[in-house]
Amino acid sequence: MKFTTSSATWQRGIAAVQPAVGSAISNPILENIFISCDENKVSFIGTNLSVTFRCDGEAQIETPGSTTVPAKIIIGQVQSLPQDDVVFTESDQSIDIKCARFSAKMKGQDAALFPPFNQVVEGVEFSMPVSRLKSIVRKTMFATSQEKSRYELDGVKFDIKDGVMMCVATDGRRLSMCRYEGEEAPKETLSVLIPSKTLQVIQTSLPDDGEAAIRIHERKIQVSCGDSVIVSNLLVDNFPQYDRIVPPEGKIKIMIDRGALMASIKRASNLTSIETSMLVFKLNKGSLEIVGEREEVGGSGRDVIETDYDGDPMEIRFNYKYLADALRSMEEEKVEIELTDSRKPGIFRSVGDDSYKYVLMPMRPPDEEETPSA
Repeated sequence: MKFTTSSATWQRGIAAVQPAVGSAISNPILENIFISCDENKVSFIGTNLSVTFRCDGEAQIETPGSTTVPAKIIIGQVQSLPQDDVVFTESDQSIDIKCARFSAKMKGQDAALFPPFNQVVEGVEFSMPVSRLKSIVRKTMFATSQEKSRYELDGVKFDIKDGVMMCVATDGRRLSMCRYEGEEAPKETLSVLIPSKTLQVIQTSLPDDGEAAIRIHERKIQVSCGDSVIVSNLLVDNFPQYDRIVPPEGKIKIMIDRGALMASIKRASNLTSIETSMLVFKLNKGSLEIVGEREEVGGSGRDVIETDYDGDPMEIRFNYKYLADALRSMEEEKVEIELTDSRKPGIFRSVGDDSYKYVLMPMRPPDEEETPSA
């Protein structure tokens, strides 16, 4: 096996499949990256058996073939290569890599030991701009649950009906929801739960431009874009009925500059409880006061933002980390906050983007019983 490719192609291929590389716990071969070359193309593949990522690039092929290389070694080596052509040679699992004046040798493993790359060849098909797909992932994935006991919440629900796709994530304390109604959205009714790990790979490794071609069949999903293909298992769909969680519109609506709100939260949060991450939001006519208190150091932090609020005084408490997650995911300059009272969820929307909604449960004062999960 021997091929020549640019260092840019080499670096792109290794970096793209890296997030999908598995561990030796399930199978030692998964700690490797599969490399094959044929017909002026080199392919890189990483997998953890649940999600598999392939990245293709152009190459000059002298001898077709395939092998696997240890991921930890090759990832570190790739990052420091000079900008020149890379010549890769393999014979009997002995690997030579040359780039300009740099050369390296290592042992590979038999490519036949690596799991086969099986694409999804049938099922529901549709496409959407990959930039839009990545935006949906960015606005929902952070709200998934990291608790192992709640594996049904460790993913984003894609609900498709009548050409409308709803993408929803929740960890029981907050819910993030995106709506997509592109012309390419499928007309079929479909509901799947995509694992967080798969979405992380999509966000990290797919190209930033182009169309994402999506195919879903039974318990598998495939996303193709540009030089990349990702194939993943889907989660068993025990996702809660999110439409019962989303509250109606709040009686109180205020509009705030998103950047100013983020900055104010950051300042006040420096003096809030490490255990609770709670900030108090105090509404008065024309202003929003954000207060953090840390009893262990006897300190407090306060910041005030001008608003268009013209109602009675109101006080509500939120976990500032959960709120900051949503604000960072938004792109518009203004955010609209909808509130009902101190015990009902708050609704946060991007002004100018009615396709996104974030629902956050409030916190109760420290001297009261903690609010149960949604």
